Amino acid sequence: MRFTGPLRYALGGSAVLALLAACSGGRGSSSPTPLSATQPQLISRSVNSFSRQITHTASVLRPGVNANVNPDDSAGFAEPDAKAKAAVIISDSGTNDVYAYSAAGKLVATITGFSEPQGLGGTKAGDFYVANTGDSNIIEYKDDYKTVVATLTDPGQRPVDVSYEETSGLVAVSNIISYVDGPGSVSIYAKGTTTPCVTVSSSDFAHVYFLAFDAKGNLYLDGESSSGGAVIGEIASASCKSKTITSLTFKNRIEFSGGLEVTTKGDIVIGDQDGEAVYTYKPPVKGVLGSPVRTTSLTGASDPVSFSLTSTDKDLWTADAGLAASEEYAYPKGGSAVTRITGLSEPIGVVVLPVEVP
Repeated sequence: MRFTGPLRYALGGSAVLALLAACSGGRGSSSPTPLSATQPQLISRSVNSFSRQITHTASVLRPGVNANVNPDDSAGFAEPDAKAKAAVIISDSGTNDVYAYSAAGKLVATITGFSEPQGLGGTKAGDFYVANTGDSNIIEYKDDYKTVVATLTDPGQRPVDVSYEETSGLVAVSNIISYVDGPGSVSIYAKGTTTPCVTVSSSDFAHVYFLAFDAKGNLYLDGESSSGGAVIGEIASASCKSKTITSLTFKNRIEFSGGLEVTTKGDIVIGDQDGEAVYTYKPPVKGVLGSPVRTTSLTGASDPVSFSLTSTDKDLWTADAGLAASEEYAYPKGGSAVTRITGLSEPIGVVVLPVEVP
């Protein structure tokens, strides 16, 4: 059975924290540690609607999706990059782990000890970030999947996604809500720092979900309004001096905001979790995003919470909580999945290395 309404945030901050502590099993840590890469490749789990609604109250998820999955060994890249250490990295909020798969679809590392890991981001150098929601921090790893480069603290916030700006070294983090169940916001970190230099919010955003920089340092974000509608915003020329989020108008219907990426050509790509599609827009003009120039259908998807474009923008990988899987689709063509990694529990975030850089 599937419910179409978006997830509500009725619990107060202390109640949410208690539930998160219970779901993490006491394993939350500021420096999660890797396990051996010899673990089983795929993990069989069953996700039910009760756990979706209760134990993951602060997730960027819709409730009510049931999924029983069977292992599928067909995972892989449609376009492996022989010159780089290619990988699909997936955060699993159901197991509190992050998994790294090789270009051949083999599990090469499991990083444990998170407290509800969600969105992921990457750098051109090969590092990747994990938004560790339950512990209110963001952890940066090298592509050896074990070396912690930095731990960024996000006091009083519940971070769910992260983006790195290559030119300035800024890191932007979306906060779905605060500890006291306050509105969502964006925390910005100056290059090489581990505490935010500024936190920006807007009355148009009750919850902030996903975000991404473009090549000019503009930061785009999506989320949900207080009335439950999808909203899209921009922090132009994001910096430690940023003060406002400009809401962007758009003409198509987005049922429930999902992942957000910017292509190498500067187009803005926004996912629709409930519509099983991603929409591509040209950059906004005077606050107007307008209609999508392309619609990429994700045929067979169930709840594609987020996605990551490959480095050439020819494919994208999803984190699909409804299917408990990560699937690769041709972009922008869409259609049925090309390959898939199944047997996950509650995948929320995904990043492909080498990372796609606008």
